[in-house]
Amino acid sequence: MNLEEFQIKKNQDDTNNQTDEGIINSPSKATSIAQLEDFLKNELSKLNIYKPINLVEGGENSRILFFFGKCDITDKKIIDKANGELFDKMLSSIKLDRKQISLVSYIPRGLDEFDNNNKMISTLQLVNYRLIELINPKYLIIMSNYCIKMLLAADLSSMSLRGKWFDFNTPNDVIPKKCRVLYEPSLLINNPELKKDAWEDLKEIKKQLGG
Repeated sequence: MNLEEFQIKKNQDDTNNQTDEGIINSPSKATSIAQLEDFLKNELSKLNIYKPINLVEGGENSRILFFFGKCDITDKKIIDKANGELFDKMLSSIKLDRKQISLVSYIPRGLDEFDNNNKMISTLQLVNYRLIELINPKYLIIMSNYCIKMLLAADLSSMSLRGKWFDFNTPNDVIPKKCRVLYEPSLLINNPELKKDAWEDLKEIKKQLGG
């Protein structure tokens, strides 16, 4: 190995070491969303799965976070197709759009195969708790029964929880978020009679935001 080859190898080793040192070993240690995404990509690489991870759509520092459950395998964004069109209309009705909110799905888009993987679901629970802490919204809007079950650790339905504000905080968070359940678009499409209740919830959200 000549001097030039040695220097190239040294630079590569230095880069690898910096990368390894930058990867955290627990979601609770993440100080940024990017670091949290790198942690998850590293966990997936241990399973020989290499996929881009984008945990948050919209603004990462919004005061309102909409937390969805699971995307369809063909979705190009969180809440897509007909569901996405209705969701956009719901936001527009209270003078919001996707750029003004933070939008997250409990199972990150593209990781649908881990729906029944208990080990990965446990990891995602920690990832999502830390994600809430990092975004630190004032308002947390939960959509879907799945999301209620996983985030709140409660086997309750959106119908039983909607219509009221309640406090929610993660195990490591001392600042509770004002939380509300909102019907997910697919439920409204299949049950149009629920749109009246959804509109009342949207008006309450707008009121809290100062609209």
